[in-house]
Amino acid sequence: MLLVSFHGSDPAHQNLFAYETPSGENINKSVLEVPAGLTLSELRAITPCGGQLFIANGAKSESQVLCYGMPGSTGACPFVSVVIGPVLSKSQGHFKTCIAHPFGIAFDGPERCFVTNQDTNTVALVTVLHNQGSLGKGSQSQYLNDHFPGPDFLDGTFVASQQGDLHDVSVKAPDVPATNGGLGVSPDTPGAKPQNSVRDVAVSNGVLYVCDEVGKTVNSYSLADGSFLGPSNQLPSSPTHFALSGNGLYVTAGASLWWAPIPAGGGGGLTLQNVSITVPSGNTIGGISFDAGTVYVPFQTGKGGKNPGGSIMTFQVDPDTPREFSDPATFHDGLSDTPEFVLFVTG
Repeated sequence: MLLVSFHGSDPAHQNLFAYETPSGENINKSVLEVPAGLTLSELRAITPCGGQLFIANGAKSESQVLCYGMPGSTGACPFVSVVIGPVLSKSQGHFKTCIAHPFGIAFDGPERCFVTNQDTNTVALVTVLHNQGSLGKGSQSQYLNDHFPGPDFLDGTFVASQQGDLHDVSVKAPDVPATNGGLGVSPDTPGAKPQNSVRDVAVSNGVLYVCDEVGKTVNSYSLADGSFLGPSNQLPSSPTHFALSGNGLYVTAGASLWWAPIPAGGGGGLTLQNVSITVPSGNTIGGISFDAGTVYVPFQTGKGGKNPGGSIMTFQVDPDTPREFSDPATFHDGLSDTPEFVLFVTG
C-alpha cells in the first residue's frame, strides 16, 4: 500500500490517500480519522516509528504533529493523539516555540522526534512520551547554548536560523551564521515572512541531516549535542525531500535526484552525486519511498494554485548501483493535486 500526502490546493486533498500496490488503484481518499475539533490541512511528512505513523499537519493555522495507528486493509488509520502543536502569544498571535508550519519529521529512537518548521526556520527536538510531545523551557541544543549564550532561542531549537527575527515569531532569536550551521531563509530581512526556508530532515548513524533550501545544501549535525558537522556540496537546485535506503541518502532537488553514501561512523560533509532518472518535462520530484528494489516517485506539475497536479511512477534500482534507476512505469497518473510525500507500507 502507498500512502500519499498532497500540497492541499484542492479541498478534496486535505487527507492522505491510499493506493493499492502494485496496481495503483486508489482505495481510500480519507485515510486519517478526523475526530471532533481536529482540522487537517496541507499534510506533509508521513513518518513511521514504533508501529505508528506521525504526520505533519502543515498549514500555519494548524502546525501540529499527529500520531496515528498503522493502516488496515482498507487504508484507514485510527487517530491516536496530537503529539505537539503551536504555542501562540495571546496578544499578537505570534509563535512562542519552534513549532510553526511543520514540514519534515524524523526520529532518533522512539522518544526523540525532530521536526522542521518553515515559519521559524528551525529544527525542533520534541521529546515524545506516551504519544505526547514536549519541548521544555531553554531546550535548545548544547551546541547553541555553548556558542550563543544569553539571548533566548525559541523553545525546542536544535538547529537555528541565520535570521532569528522572523514574521509571526514572538521571540527574536539570535542570528546563527552559516558557519555555525544556521539555516538560510529568504527574504532575510528582519521581521519578514519566510518564503523559502528549511525543508526535510533525516537521521542516520548519529547524524541529523537537514535540507537547507536557501543554501542549496544538505547540512549535517551531531545528534549528541547539535554540533554542526558541515554542509554537503552545493546543488544546482534547492533540496526539499529525503529518503534513506541501504547505506545511502537520496535527496530530491527540483527536477533532479541526488545520492550520497552515509559514513559508517557518522561525520558531515556529504558528497552528493546525481542519480540517473527520467523526469517528465516541466515536473519536479517530491518525497520518494522504497519497497526493496522498487522506488515510488511522485512527480509534481505545480504548487498551490499554479497548475497543481502530478503523477506517481515506479522505478527499479539495484542496491549495488544506487544511482542508476530503470525506465519508469506508471503507478497512478492524472492527480488533481500536487503529491508531496509518499510512503510504502505493508498491510
